[in-house]
Amino acid sequence: MDDLEDISMQDVTLHASADNEPPRKKVKTTTTPSSTPSSSPPTTSFLTGKEGVCRIEVARVEWMTTTPWQRTPQTKSSGTGFIIAATQLANENLILTNAHVVRSSVDIRVRKHGSTRRFAAQVIVYAPDVDLALLTLKGCSLEDQKEFFGDVVEESSSTNKLSKHALELADELPSLQESVHVMGFPTGGTTICITEGVVSRIDLVMASAFNILLAIQIDAAINPGNSGGPAFDKHGKVVGVAFFKNTSKKTDNVGYLIPADVVRTFLGRCKLDRDAGTSTYTLSPSLPYDWHPLENASLRLAHKVPSSVHGILVTSLSDTLDGILKKGDVLTHIDGKALADDGQVVLRRDELIQHRYLLRGKRVDEPTIFTVYRDGKDNQECPPCVLGNIPSICLRWVDVDYPPDYLVLGALVLLPMSWALRSHKRCGKKLIGESIDWCQKWPQEWEGKTGLVILVDILAHELTFSYSRPWRQVTTYNGTPILSLEHLRDMWQTSCQESKSAKEDGNKDPTFARLELKGDRDIVLEVQAAIEAESEVLKRHQIPKASHISPRNPRYN
Repeated sequence: MDDLEDISMQDVTLHASADNEPPRKKVKTTTTPSSTPSSSPPTTSFLTGKEGVCRIEVARVEWMTTTPWQRTPQTKSSGTGFIIAATQLANENLILTNAHVVRSSVDIRVRKHGSTRRFAAQVIVYAPDVDLALLTLKGCSLEDQKEFFGDVVEESSSTNKLSKHALELADELPSLQESVHVMGFPTGGTTICITEGVVSRIDLVMASAFNILLAIQIDAAINPGNSGGPAFDKHGKVVGVAFFKNTSKKTDNVGYLIPADVVRTFLGRCKLDRDAGTSTYTLSPSLPYDWHPLENASLRLAHKVPSSVHGILVTSLSDTLDGILKKGDVLTHIDGKALADDGQVVLRRDELIQHRYLLRGKRVDEPTIFTVYRDGKDNQECPPCVLGNIPSICLRWVDVDYPPDYLVLGALVLLPMSWALRSHKRCGKKLIGESIDWCQKWPQEWEGKTGLVILVDILAHELTFSYSRPWRQVTTYNGTPILSLEHLRDMWQTSCQESKSAKEDGNKDPTFARLELKGDRDIVLEVQAAIEAESEVLKRHQIPKASHISPRNPRYN
């Protein structure tokens, strides 16, 4: 109180007026402190969400791309996650983060903000198509669950109890120039970090070579370790999940969030069986057609599209749309939303976005209605259809839940073509071009194939002496077109069995395995010599077995 009184005492000097009146004497005035205490500043809404944010520490061991029977040395990294109450998933308390944060994990530890204890966790849903994952505590008692998730609120319709620290997802996209606060545990420290930025743009971004996602662009600092962290609006709701930073030298502080609506759709695609301890995930729909913009006057004239009709030209399509769309259709509307001649639709008000986002954001079993201009008639509404994921002949995720596939044939190492293999530094431009050509084909155009087989290495042995041109596509085996790596393995095993039977019958005539390479000379191996060489090669390189072919992953639809 003494200090307050000293500050409130003011020496006030009253100066003479302009007509030179004699100066008045100096007086002291006292300001009496108010008897009403000043109210404390209101708590910012987003700060209340700190209790639900956690640091995720991951130990990972990945498979080697070209020698997939081997694994890389263990590495460690960290990211961020936050508690959500997944009411549509059996009312579970779960932790949401990015899929890339927990990729290839062998150990996961989560530590909630404000706590020093780290809990073991495990992945229950991994969705690489939207870069999201769900975690749950591993082997924890009810007391541990309560310690981590804190106080709970009971749901009247269920015996389950949901954490009060669960963060709430925003109901709509944030406005441009709206302020957001990103929370996370970036590198440089182990305590929570909060950065502020504004929404700069909402658009589709290429999260990977084959993955285009709806994203919110912000100018808040997003650094390694922020991935999986929540971004809050002024109401304390989560508008997005930090997942990507533009590291180009031409940009500065450009980060991206996965919008809350994408998260909500992701949760709707998850299905948990708590009793069996299993989960399934339905992959996001693919764009089921190729298209051409109709901005060119000559193109419009060639296809007899009147000036009053706007949309895009369907140039090819998957057979999943048989009876729905046709090649040559002008797609004018999707679910009633009008398409511009460049393929854009109105996102909201004066903001535009490519129409792909309408299809990628579909919920499970949600129908899609296309409207087309066809045969000179406008506004033709197609029958409703449910879109799904369309597989790629170039494998997208080769090591989710299972080791990657491989085949050692004699002293040859063969792998299925994948996006990881296509990105390898030893994959030449010619092979990349061939894989791109195949990736542009629809499954009905794959000629019965389910994958491409690539010769990635020729191991040193007398069997393969003078063969020195790997990284080629293998197209046939003894004249039979190869449909997949599994198909090649089966044909090779048949050759081995036939050679063994012939040897037992006293037939000394040699048999051969001829592998035709795309655009290169064939490789010919004597089967019995290849069998003997294979045993030596496996032992020399410590390869556990000659092949591994994973079954179809039952956790994905």
